[in-house]
Amino acid sequence: MRVLFNIERLINPSAEEKAALANVLHTRLVKKGDHFLKAGDACTSIAFIERGSVRSYYQLEDREVCKDFIFENGLVGSFAGFFAQEPSALYIEALEDTQLIELFYDDVLWLYDHFPAWQKLGRIIAQDQFIRAEKREAAFLIDHPEVRFRALVDEHPKIFKRVPLQYIASYLGITRETLSRYRAKLKIA
Repeated sequence: MRVLFNIERLINPSAEEKAALANVLHTRLVKKGDHFLKAGDACTSIAFIERGSVRSYYQLEDREVCKDFIFENGLVGSFAGFFAQEPSALYIEALEDTQLIELFYDDVLWLYDHFPAWQKLGRIIAQDQFIRAEKREAAFLIDHPEVRFRALVDEHPKIFKRVPLQYIASYLGITRETLSRYRAKLKIA
């Protein structure tokens, strides 16, 4: 599993820690268009993406607002819902057939309680989520939409091959027409 290889490189768990993790992992396939999570449901698990991609979004009265795209090696879930054990406000939908490596809430707590490596990984993930959230908030408050567009293309050069345009426009907070102008300007097919 590619995800586990990357985790091992990051925190170097012991054989006992790896075995403990392996005992609580579950694989799950979410078909394209199906949901990993729907708003109002409890987020009982989080998952690493082994293969595929998802989008997280909020459903407003008149439209959907895309919050994020998550690709291979990324972590999927409503972290507020998961750690607070409250219903989620997020929807998480597979953009492609997506293979997940899933961890349930009680298993995460057990790993934290018994193994320092998994506490360390939890800290690293929490820090990463806080940093990503603050950078996204700053981008929306400070950056011009074209700057956000260029940053997205730099971070995910193949995004237009994997994500429908209406979701990218929603994520950037722009219209599809504006997105088309930006793409034409950079000559992105």
